[in-house]
Amino acid sequence: MPVLIFAKGALAAFWLLALLNLLYPMGEGWYLAVNLIAGGMLLAHLGELLLFKARLVGQPQPWLQRVQVLLFGFIHLHGLARG
Repeated sequence: MPVLIFAKGALAAFWLLALLNLLYPMGEGWYLAVNLIAGGMLLAHLGELLLFKARLVGQPQPWLQRVQVLLFGFIHLHGLARG
């Protein structure tokens, strides 16, 4: 499980970078690349949220679980109890 914790930390750092990139744009080449990657990841995580909607309903605090799926995707889903 330490690998999952590291992966969640890396994704949290990426989302922070993407947010900072919106507030304080990076250089010309990086600005667009970071925004495209963040947008693609957000779309992928939205798809995961829709695919696993039934699994998330039975979890405690389903809204918190949904936010974590938006941030971490399959990495968060891997740690959830099946139900």
